[in-house]
This record gives sequence, structure tokens and C-alpha cells, in this order.
Amino acid sequence: MSFDWATTVTTVGGVAAALIGVVAGAALSSRSDRMNWARDKQIAACSAIVAESTRIQLALRRAWKHGDPVDWVPWNVALGTIWLVGSPAVVEAAARVDEVFWECSDQFIRQTASHEGVWDEARDRMEAARLQFINTARRHVDPQGARLTQAPVSRPRRPRITRRPTVPGPDGAPAPDTA
Repeated sequence: MSFDWATTVTTVGGVAAALIGVVAGAALSSRSDRMNWARDKQIAACSAIVAESTRIQLALRRAWKHGDPVDWVPWNVALGTIWLVGSPAVVEAAARVDEVFWECSDQFIRQTASHEGVWDEARDRMEAARLQFINTARRHVDPQGARLTQAPVSRPRRPRITRRPTVPGPDGAPAPDTA
């Protein structure tokens, strides 16, 4: 029985190529798994910011109207999570939402806001900050995604009521509206 160098080199080369393929595949798969895990965590953290910011906005309204306490803990947890896994742009957008809450909340928690117009202005600011966050997060997750123009759970502006002056009729009573 003679030793065949060609067969040995071919066999060793095949084994080496297979091992390199397995190692490279495992490395790529591991990298892909880590990237998918990180993306999933970022999406979950962004979703928590959207959900909690909506909850806080509605809680501020209840605090103003009914004196209900505002539970800030879930909001702060959502902020902490986005600080851990979010990109700098997403973190900055979340910080802006938090900043608007700080600027607006006191008057509703203390019930010192004087009228609905104050709420309307604060609500619009909160929803604008939330919409900015959503669009920033969408750009981070899917750069090809379309920009949104309306925040979730957005409330329409309250219509302004304009009263027409009443003109007294011949008998002194208001004239009927013929419009």
C-alpha cells in the first residue's frame, strides 16, 4: 500500500475548507443574531416611548380635570430603556418629549391651567414632540420609511365657536336665525 499525497492533500484541503466555512457561517450568523436582537430591543424601546407618552398625556388631562395622580414610573422606565439601546438621534427625540412634559405638566397636576385653550396648546406641543420622536425612530429602524404627519391618539383641534350678534326683532325678542 503506497501513500498517495494527492489524495491526502485533497482530503485535508476539503476538511479545512469545510471548517473555515462552518466557522465563518457561525460568525456571520452570530453577528446577524446580535444585530437582530439589538434591532428588536430598539423597536420595543421605541414602542414603549410611544405608548407611555400617550399614557402620560392622557394622565395629565385626567390630573387637570379630576385631580388624578400621574404615575411617572413607567415613563421613566421607558426613557431609561431608550437611553440604553437607542441611537443618539432617537435618544435626543425622546429627551425632547420628556422636556415638553416637564414644561407642560405642572399646570395640569396642580390644576392651575385656566381654560381649555391652555390644554389645547400643551396637547399640541406634546403631540408634536411625540410625532418628531416617531419619525426619528422610524428613520432609524427603516430609513426608507415614509414620514408621518399625525401622531397616534391625536385629538382634533376644538372648533372655535363664533356667535353671531343677535338683532332684536320688532317685538324686542331676538330675530330668528335665517341662515
